[in-house]
Amino acid sequence: MNSGGAIDVKALNWVKSEISEAMNQVRQALEVHVEAADPAKLDFIIAQLHQVAGTLNIVELFGATLLAEEMEHLAQA
Repeated sequence: MNSGGAIDVKALNWVKSEISEAMNQVRQALEVHVEAADPAKLDFIIAQLHQVAGTLNIVELFGATLLAEEMEHLAQA
């Protein structure tokens, strides 16, 4: 666990590649959704952002978690 507000770099490095890949997929799906208005892509985006938020919460990056959650809420709206 993280104490004192310091970022646990080991935990972040452990999930960084997964988060990066998920966000890359979100970006690509968003581009397709904007071009083709594909609702299936929007559902995929919401699921990926939910997964990213959960992962960030587990490694206790709460500010980044809030950002991912807000992005998820925006996609739902």
